Amino acid sequence: MFFPISLMPLFAHQKAEDLLQGYLQNDLNVKKLTNSLQNQVLEDKATKISNGWNFKIESGTVTVTTDGEHRRVTFSPSAELAIPQLNNLTLGASADIKYKEEDGTDTKNKSLYMSVDLYSKNKQKLEVTKLKSERSVLEASRALQNGLITAEKDFYTELKSLYSTAASIVKAENDLYDDQLAFNEIRAKGYIAGSLKYRQAEMKVLSGERNVEINKRELERQTKIFASKCGIEYDGNDAVEFLPDSVPQAEAVDVLSFKKEAFAKIEKATWTNRINTLNRNADSKITVRGKAGYTFDNSSTDSDTLDLGSSLTWNGTGLTASAGVSWPLKTDSFYPVYTFGLSFSPQPFLLANITDQQKEIAEEQEKIDIQSAEKDYQTEMISRQTQLSDIQWKKKTNEESLDMYKKLAADEERYYRQGYVTQSEYRNAKANKENYEIQCLINDIELLIYNDETKLLFCRDDEIKAIK
Repeated sequence: MFFPISLMPLFAHQKAEDLLQGYLQNDLNVKKLTNSLQNQVLEDKATKISNGWNFKIESGTVTVTTDGEHRRVTFSPSAELAIPQLNNLTLGASADIKYKEEDGTDTKNKSLYMSVDLYSKNKQKLEVTKLKSERSVLEASRALQNGLITAEKDFYTELKSLYSTAASIVKAENDLYDDQLAFNEIRAKGYIAGSLKYRQAEMKVLSGERNVEINKRELERQTKIFASKCGIEYDGNDAVEFLPDSVPQAEAVDVLSFKKEAFAKIEKATWTNRINTLNRNADSKITVRGKAGYTFDNSSTDSDTLDLGSSLTWNGTGLTASAGVSWPLKTDSFYPVYTFGLSFSPQPFLLANITDQQKEIAEEQEKIDIQSAEKDYQTEMISRQTQLSDIQWKKKTNEESLDMYKKLAADEERYYRQGYVTQSEYRNAKANKENYEIQCLINDIELLIYNDETKLLFCRDDEIKAIK
C-alpha cells in the first residue's frame, strides 16, 4: 500500500475574515453583553431622572359622609416640588377642605412652605450616585468591548487547534508511509505472515492507519463544531478544504504603548478607592434642615401664621431634635405656638465607633489593592514582552525552515523525476514543507491571540465610541 506523491491539499476555501465575522455574529455572550449595555444606559437615564426633580400632587384621604339629607366631603390636598440638587429644596402647598351641601365649602390651614438643608452633604451623595451610575454604563461598555475581543481570541484559539490537528495528520500520514515502506521491505525479504518480524511490521502499519483515521475524524468533528459557531453549514466531508489558507497579518501590539494608569486592575482599584473615599466623605455627622412657610387661617391660632422650623440629626449618636414656631398675624393677640421634638436611640451611638473602624480598614484595604494591582502590572509587562519575543523567535525560525524546505522540496521533486532520489526522500521533503507552512499559519494566529490578550489587560475607552 503506497500513498500518492502529494500529501494533504493545503487550505483554500474559506476566508478567515468571513469566518470571524460569522463567529462574532453568532456569539451569544456578545449578544448578552449588548443587551446588558442597553439596559445599563436605561438605568443611568432613570437615575438622572430620580436625582433631578420630582413633583407630587396628592388628594389626601377623601372622606364622604351623609346624614340622609346632606352630604359632607373632607380631604386635605397637597402639592410638592422637590429639587434634591438644590440642597434638598422642597416647595409645597397644602390645605384642609370641608364641603357641606347645606353650608358650602370651608377651607382651613391653607399653607405655603419651603424647606431646605442648611447643612448637609446631600449634594455630595447625589454626586456619588451620579458617578456610580455613569461608571456602570462605562463598565458595561468595556464589558462589550472586551467581549468582542474575547470572542475573537476564542475564534483564533479554535482555528489554531484545527491547524494543529491538520499538522498531526500530515505527520501521521508521513509516518504511515515510512512504516508501509518498512513493511514492504519485510515482505520482499521473504518473511512469512506468521513470523514475529512480519507481524510487528504489519501491526505498525495498522496502528499508523488507525492513527491517521483518528486524527482525520477529530479534525472533521472539530471543524463541524467550528463551522456551526461561524454560522456556516458544513457537510463534514473535507475539513482540510474548509480551512482558510491564511489569516490576517497584524503588527504586534506593544504592551508599553499603554499607560500604566490604563492597566485594568490598577484602573479598577484606583476607581474603587476614589468613589469609596467620596462616599465616606459624604457621610455627614450632622444634618440641619430649615423650614419656612405661611399658613392662612391656621386652626391652631384662628389666624394667619408665619411658620418657622428646623431639625437636627446627629448621625452616629441616634439623636434627632426639632423645633418650630408659628407667629399669629392679623390679630390683636400675639401668642405664638411652639413645637419641640426629641428622639434618641442608643444603638447608632454604640455602632458608630465600629463603623468608623470598618471605614479605616476598608480604606487601607483599597490602598493594598492598588499596590497589588501595580505588582500585577510589573509582572504582566515582563510576561507580555517575553511571550512576544518567543512568538517572534518561533516565527522567524519557522519561516527560515519553511524557506529551506520549499527549496529542498523543489529540488527533491526534480531529482525524483530524474530518478536520483527515492519517492520516500521526496515525500519527506514535501511533508516537512507542508508542516512548516501550517506552523507559520499557527505562528500568525499566536500573534493575533497575543494581541487580543494584551488588549484585554488595559482599558481602551477611546475605542468604545466606535463599538457603540
